Amino acid sequence: MLRWQVAIATENPRLLYLVIELLKKLDLKFVVCHPGDSRCEDAKIVITTLEDSNNHDTIIIVDENLNPDFTSIEIMSKLNDIHNPAVAVIGIDPGMRFGVALVIDGVVTFKKSLASPGDAARFSSSLETYVSRLFPACKTIVRAGTGSKLYSTLYLRNMNHQFPGLDVELVNEHHTTLSGGATSDQTSAILIAGRSGRPQTENDSVLEPKEGYVKSLKLFVQRFTRGNRKITKDEARAILLGETSLDCILTSDC
Repeated sequence: MLRWQVAIATENPRLLYLVIELLKKLDLKFVVCHPGDSRCEDAKIVITTLEDSNNHDTIIIVDENLNPDFTSIEIMSKLNDIHNPAVAVIGIDPGMRFGVALVIDGVVTFKKSLASPGDAARFSSSLETYVSRLFPACKTIVRAGTGSKLYSTLYLRNMNHQFPGLDVELVNEHHTTLSGGATSDQTSAILIAGRSGRPQTENDSVLEPKEGYVKSLKLFVQRFTRGNRKITKDEARAILLGETSLDCILTSDC
């Protein structure tokens, strides 16, 4: 039986620090050893550099430009023996915070919480790119929950405008919120990824300027900017009607 999930075999101190911090975040058992150390054989995966790589069966090559998210997905895929997956699903739980999960062939390989519809859309595209790099033949699907009409629509608008080539299915969120807590949105995103979705329609991108939506948007912007930006009722209505975007308001890039 293997003693560790991961061995880190590198002489590079900066890279060693980066990898250790990443493995702590992933809550994985690991050992630090010199390249070629026999202890590497007691780990399922060896993370090393191109210069220090050896003949271990499963290695991950990294350098100082390490992308933590991409590397996390690669680590979790190899730990779960994912080699030639057929389907990867990006689950999105829209709300005041956006839960994001990547499920590859039924295995959760990544999860994260993001602050805005634009952030969630851009990260969805990044995840699709990561999957394509690791598994070129794998099909990627995005599934977004519809529990919050306001935030699911704002996410959908971002996706359709910025990443029209990435199809989004819409999923009924009923019974996807199991409990509260700091990561409940991530749990919901995992459940959403596991459900069948439906194609979007034109109506899914339409929002009425309801008073409740206006209040929610005003609160969202205030929270997102930590009180440094407030929007008027007219600005909120313009976002709802699609005359401007929430991203535009948040970045002052209009």
